[in-house]
Amino acid sequence: MWNWLSVPAALVVGTVVIRRLLHRLGVISGDLAEINVGNEYGQIARRRDPTQVDQLVGNINVSLEMLDRERRFASTIAHEIRSPLAGIRVTVEEALAQPGEPGRRVLHEVLRGVDRLEALANNLLLIARSRSSQVRWERLDLCELVRQEVADRSDPIPVQVECVPGVPVEVIRSQLCEILTNLLDNAQRHARHHVQVEVGREGGVARLAVSDDGPGIPEEERERIFERLVRLKGPPTQDDSGSGLGLAITRELVRGHRGVVWVEDSGSGGACFVVELPLADSL
Repeated sequence: MWNWLSVPAALVVGTVVIRRLLHRLGVISGDLAEINVGNEYGQIARRRDPTQVDQLVGNINVSLEMLDRERRFASTIAHEIRSPLAGIRVTVEEALAQPGEPGRRVLHEVLRGVDRLEALANNLLLIARSRSSQVRWERLDLCELVRQEVADRSDPIPVQVECVPGVPVEVIRSQLCEILTNLLDNAQRHARHHVQVEVGREGGVARLAVSDDGPGIPEEERERIFERLVRLKGPPTQDDSGSGLGLAITRELVRGHRGVVWVEDSGSGGACFVVELPLADSL
């Protein structure tokens, strides 16, 4: 038998619960507004909320953390851009102070600054494009692609390629080419006499390895080098025009292909960057 006396009590309890939830949502909204206005590094305080509300707060805090990282990245990029611009300005002003001798040295220094700016601009554009949904996936042989890309390059240090045909992968061609380009450019900067690319398959993954005989990378730095704008201190390299974004972009693109990338020692004593991607057969 239905107890009509329990209906008002249930309504009262439901009303109280709804009011508490609305009040809590109002507090969350107010905290978020305050963060937007004046506390750009703030987080929403977590309380003993119902599961759904607690998940909402957690998701908001993750989004705030991502925005904070992007804000700090933008600030660092602005600083990186100002540095070559300041160098170009100083070089040109010095040349103008001595109009009789601008010379090739001035042009060379200006060109180096322009190269750094161009590298930054290209890598920023690639970051934006890597997040676009308007991309086309295609199936191709990783070995064939690597052979063609290496053949099309003009590197100061010859690149030795060792690969087994028949390594099918499902990829965005332009992004896979960028991954290979970044790793080869990095190897060319640090190698002494030898750069090698190996392609193979093992289990359900395709494996791409780019190694050099340079000074190598200390074990404690092997994760940090994949962070944005990180350039390790060390001996002079073949080319110092890198933007410090290449390896960070490489990891981002590899992850977008459901793969992993890491660095280890190469057989020749330098660094070996390894990329593993799912084989198309296993998808």
